[in-house]
Amino acid sequence: MLSFVLVMLLGIGSAHAGASLEPQNRVHAGLSVVDGPAPVGVVAGFDSRLSRLIAMDIGGWVSPAQIPIGAALEDADYQTYFEVRHGVYIMPGLRIPHAQPKAFAFDLLVRAGGGAVWVANTEPGRTGFEHTNYLVSTAPAGILGGDAIVRFGSVGLRVSGKAIAFSATRDTQEESFFLVRSQWGFEGFVQW
Repeated sequence: MLSFVLVMLLGIGSAHAGASLEPQNRVHAGLSVVDGPAPVGVVAGFDSRLSRLIAMDIGGWVSPAQIPIGAALEDADYQTYFEVRHGVYIMPGLRIPHAQPKAFAFDLLVRAGGGAVWVANTEPGRTGFEHTNYLVSTAPAGILGGDAIVRFGSVGLRVSGKAIAFSATRDTQEESFFLVRSQWGFEGFVQW
């Protein structure tokens, strides 16, 4: 009986292995909104399907606008002095299966991964801080997030949200903080 079940399971696996999987690669680009006083930037990346349920997204965002003068005021909450400016990431995603409508296609993905972020320390008492002259340091980051994708033919729109966890240190007090900031992307994409 066990042999029969194993032969049946092998047959099912080989039938699915032979099934055609439509390639699904996307290049996406758009606006990025990062938690902080100078939030607007650009985001871009490449998303590729690895299987029916798994996709890999590689990308990054940049916030080129300067943090406004007066954004970093003396405050007892030193955690607010650290602003995520830029980041790169690699995030595998799990596609949530669902029925597709006929007029358009949509996907929902849950993602978890990692990357690096560039964090600005806007603490007013720090050496070198004058108006908008802040220093940026790099930190490893853990990232959780999700995507909602709507596609019409080979083009579409994508909304992504990420929670970025990283560690930052105050220079003046040698005090470390574990912080979580948000990053949102509003993008267009081309799929082939």
